[in-house]
Amino acid sequence: MTTVAIADDHKIFCDSLESLINDFEGFRVVWTAQDGDQAVEMMQQPGQRPTILLLDINMPGKNGIEVAEWLHENNIPVHILALTMENDDNSVIKMLQYGVKGYLLKSTGAEELFNALQAIVKYGFYYTPLITKQIGNQIAQKSRNQVPELKDREKELLQYMCTDLSYTEIAAKMFLSESTVDTYRARLFEKFNVKNRIGLLLKANAMGLVKL
Repeated sequence: MTTVAIADDHKIFCDSLESLINDFEGFRVVWTAQDGDQAVEMMQQPGQRPTILLLDINMPGKNGIEVAEWLHENNIPVHILALTMENDDNSVIKMLQYGVKGYLLKSTGAEELFNALQAIVKYGFYYTPLITKQIGNQIAQKSRNQVPELKDREKELLQYMCTDLSYTEIAAKMFLSESTVDTYRARLFEKFNVKNRIGLLLKANAMGLVKL
């Protein structure tokens, strides 16, 4: 029998969820909490620790993210399954950083909840398309904001490219051959993952490397 605890400040929802899970084969709810502080208090009692903690994010006292952080920092052995209305990138990523094993929205149906609980028992995690999408968004955002490492000559060329000088004129200003300037330009395009001068300058401007 897999034990489950629920932390959610909406008592009607919490009671309904408890009844639903108790009807699932192989699962039993051992306690419920209506705020984050109460959940932390219960989790500090070894005899009360469930296998899975269903955790809402918006709660009085400690919110779900703070509860997950506390459990993570104190190495409390529990599989956290977030069950919440929050589906923004920051909430998902923060919960995952604190060891949450799955993330479901409250619009989830009973079948998916059952599948999620079973997956956590069997595999240790349950990642929905929502989580995959949010992680992808976060990685893409970090990639867009990551400033490439530039050599001094590349930085110099980047500044000249903000002017109306041609590449021939830039080569003369830098006391370099046109082919060498072409090489530096190609490296800049590659490092910024762009295909032309305009794309390079727009991206460099967004990163604060140049001022247009």
